[in-house]
Amino acid sequence: VNQEGQPLMEGRLKEKQVRWKFIKRWKTRYFTLAGNQLLFRKSGKSKDELEDIPIELSKVQSVKVVARKRRDRGLPRAFEIFTDSKTYVLKAQDEKHAEEWLQCINVAVAQARERENREATTYL
Repeated sequence: VNQEGQPLMEGRLKEKQVRWKFIKRWKTRYFTLAGNQLLFRKSGKSKDELEDIPIELSKVQSVKVVARKRRDRGLPRAFEIFTDSKTYVLKAQDEKHAEEWLQCINVAVAQARERENREATTYL
């Protein structure tokens, strides 16, 4: 948490990539949670090109843990972020990190919504 009480977190998470229904793979991305956005770094067209993709936290509808399948031995470390247009499935290195990310994202989403509501009411 930074001086303004904003959650600030960064690190590597795996993002689930789904191509067609039967091909699923995980891509490691570097995520930064700051202010109203969760940014992730994605490789561009050229090898050296990096692009930051923002997920607007005020547009996040919900964040939840992915339910485990019976055959999974480990504890849940994957979670989903639902927005109007896309669902992101992310996986942390372990359950402790997943929980930290979930808590920080939920706090940041609540603060982003509160900020947006405050700004909307000042114009009325």
